[in-house]
Amino acid sequence: MGELREKKEKYQPMQIAEEEGKPESRFEALRSAMGASEIAMAAASWATCSISMTLLNKVAVGRSHAPIAVVIVQMLATVGMAAGSKNVHFGNGWRLWALAVPPLFALMMVTSMIALQYVTVGTFVVVRNLGPIVTLLIESVMHKPETLTFDWRSAGATGAIALGVFIYEAKEIRFSEIRFSGVGLIFLIANLGSSCAERMMQRHLLAVREVDVSKPALMILNNGLGALFSMLVLIIASPQEMHSLYHALKFKRGTGISLVASCVVGCLISYAGLWLQRLVTATSFMVLGSFTKMIVIAYGIVMLGDSHGFVSVFGAVLSLAGSYAYSRIK
Repeated sequence: MGELREKKEKYQPMQIAEEEGKPESRFEALRSAMGASEIAMAAASWATCSISMTLLNKVAVGRSHAPIAVVIVQMLATVGMAAGSKNVHFGNGWRLWALAVPPLFALMMVTSMIALQYVTVGTFVVVRNLGPIVTLLIESVMHKPETLTFDWRSAGATGAIALGVFIYEAKEIRFSEIRFSGVGLIFLIANLGSSCAERMMQRHLLAVREVDVSKPALMILNNGLGALFSMLVLIIASPQEMHSLYHALKFKRGTGISLVASCVVGCLISYAGLWLQRLVTATSFMVLGSFTKMIVIAYGIVMLGDSHGFVSVFGAVLSLAGSYAYSRIK
């Protein structure tokens, strides 16, 4: 009997090793690795496009002085590129998407441009980077995904992101100068709310409701209907922008190149954004947005001679550390 038990114990590790080496186990490991690789590729693609888009928008808007008109041109260019795809499919859920997402998408884009006309860039960045905390709280309360953890580590990481950006910008524009105008405050709140709502709505429809609409079709809905809403805002609020854009394209060298480049990257960022939001939570998406914004700030420090004192660098490092800590938690 003891001999039989000894043989059983002897061969048990071999049996476990054989089970771990079964095709099913290897397939699960391979599928898990492929999933992680896809998330990494989607995140890298979106981050690259986001950083490029910020720099190109700065050039295009700076030359044309027509921010809303530039956004409309970018949206229409994205619609044209997406319409040329062979994979345009409007299946179940496209009407719900058309009603829910494009208005939020347009509101996010337009309010971000208008807010910058009334408040400093530092104030805008400080408020906008509260996004991860807002989405984390809402996702935890309303429809908590299995991958979302809301504990002191998550709160600390997202808080570090916001605090780091705040420290950098407070040093840049001086603490006493962070002020809100009445109009600027309204547009900042609208932008923060619409950006969080847009990310969460897209995440819900893509990952929870799982709408049967291809990525090019989603890009057409977002940008096509978004362009219509933006045109309405342009006609009502700033009709002179079309003339400003035309004048810049005709007389200011480099305006056309920067506008075309921003249109191409705008198309790519729409695709990358939809790809990424199928794979991560809305909070993770907002965290990555904060991370890319800090890279832009770092570019300004190194290449453009922006503020680079100890306090500013500390704020940048703190925000980057918060992004890294949150990614480790996830």
